[in-house]
Order: sequence, then structure tokens, then C-alpha cells
Amino acid sequence: MAASAARKKNAEQYRQPLPREARGAQMELLPENKARRRAPAKVPYGKYTVIIACVFAVAMMILSGYTELTELAVHNTELKEQLSELQSEENALNAKKEQLYNLTYVEQCAQDMGMVKQNDSQVTYVDLSSPEHSSMAQEEAKTPALIAGLIRTFNAVVEYLN
Repeated sequence: MAASAARKKNAEQYRQPLPREARGAQMELLPENKARRRAPAKVPYGKYTVIIACVFAVAMMILSGYTELTELAVHNTELKEQLSELQSEENALNAKKEQLYNLTYVEQCAQDMGMVKQNDSQVTYVDLSSPEHSSMAQEEAKTPALIAGLIRTFNAVVEYLN
């Protein structure tokens, strides 16, 4: 027993673990303490539940963000394809427009329809620099509607006969 007391003293002094036989005697509870056993430590399930719910919510937000990003990328690709198609269509229409405004093409189409160029004898020039004609137009505006209609009809018949 004296040897075991010396070991305990040395173990306490150097804080070394006690051998098994010395620990067994020390670990026994006193009779008054045997009745008062400590309850096991409670696990904070509420805190763990809140933490897991927050982690799950953040994970769902990240996944929904990636899903939306993927949808936008697909939509962007579709719009780029549509843009390239419209640009090629614009180029084709511009080429067709340039062809239609080409003077040689217009002359060729006119000749195919049976049209011919005018001779100098077929051209009639009208001189509108005289002030009489402009004053007649002003006077014509003041004439009653019935007389103006008769004059227009007469002018149409004369123009048709020329």
C-alpha cells in the first residue's frame, strides 16, 4: 500500500496517468454519490434543426440561381442564332434592293414589258414661269364648285383628245 501511495504522489506530481489498479480504487463512487447520478447532457436538437434548415435554404437558392443562369444562357444562344439569321436575311434583301435600283436592270425589265424610250418629238415642256397662270389658279380657287367642276371636266376632255 505504501508503494501505491508513492505512485499516486509521483503521478500527481508529474501528471502522469495512474496505472489501472490504482485508478480502479479511485473511481469508485461513494455511497451517497451513487444515488445522485448526473443526467446525460441534452443535445440541442432545435439549434441543429435551424442550422440544417439554413444550409438547405442556401443550397436551394444557389441551385435556383444556377438554374436561372442556365435558362438565360440558352435564351441568349437562341437570340444570337435568330440575330445571325436576320442579319443574313438583311444582307440578302439589301442585295436584292441594289439590284432593283440598278438602272440597267430597270431598263431591261421595261423593255421586257414592251416599253420603249421616248423620242425628242414626244416630249412636251410646259413653262410655268408666267405670272398669268398662277393668278388664274388663284382665281380658280374663288370660283363656285359647280363651275370649277365643269372646267375640270372640259380640261380632262381636251387633254384626252391631245
